[in-house]
Amino acid sequence: MGTRISIMDMELDLLTQETLQEELSAYLSEDNLNVIHIISLDYMDAYDENEQVRRVLEQADLVLPGEKTILSAHHVEVLETGGMVVDYRTLFEAVRPLNPEERTFYLVLRDKKEAKALYRYATRHSLKDNVVGVYAADGDSSEEALINDINTKLPDIIFLSMDSTSQEEWLENNRSKLNAKLCVVMGSVMPLIMRDNVHVPLWIKKIGLAGAYRQIAKIPYSHFFRKRIFNRKMDDYITKKNLRR
Repeated sequence: MGTRISIMDMELDLLTQETLQEELSAYLSEDNLNVIHIISLDYMDAYDENEQVRRVLEQADLVLPGEKTILSAHHVEVLETGGMVVDYRTLFEAVRPLNPEERTFYLVLRDKKEAKALYRYATRHSLKDNVVGVYAADGDSSEEALINDINTKLPDIIFLSMDSTSQEEWLENNRSKLNAKLCVVMGSVMPLIMRDNVHVPLWIKKIGLAGAYRQIAKIPYSHFFRKRIFNRKMDDYITKKNLRR
């Protein structure tokens, strides 16, 4: 098994990729719904301010780091070298040996832009046919219709991305109703995934600037800038904690 660490009072699981594979295999062999949260720096404020977010995280089966920045105070480079899951990329690497092409997925996303981006990602990795349903929260379908569609199609894994705290409210209201084996809550890391897999317009490709376009798009989410934000949040957290004493 792994270990748990506390980051600004939020408890995260630190697992090796091998241990995560074992956990995922166990979850996917069960009939009940297990829940994994993937956490980014942007999640910290919601956790600090909202009781429902804290409650839903406490009920999660795993809470995993979605970006290296939040592990800045825990020698993240050493952890990564040791084969630990330190962000969403190393998490996806751990999933590959589990033959994802043998699983079915349902995508519940905050808007059509996210839906298109994640569907393109699935297509590039030859998983398009494994996506049995796509729901965008900015569309016309009702929540009841979504639950019915999920339970009709019986996906192995639900990928859930909504704004905090909408995804926690949705999960708390519907967890007991869902016929699936695993729900991966990833709303706070979707901006990172979309920046890393940015869609380059055709005209940009034609003029040979696709590489530059991708690099510029990633700047706001670079580790350098994100670490500065994390350090400020950590300073604020320490100040507030000292004031409460």
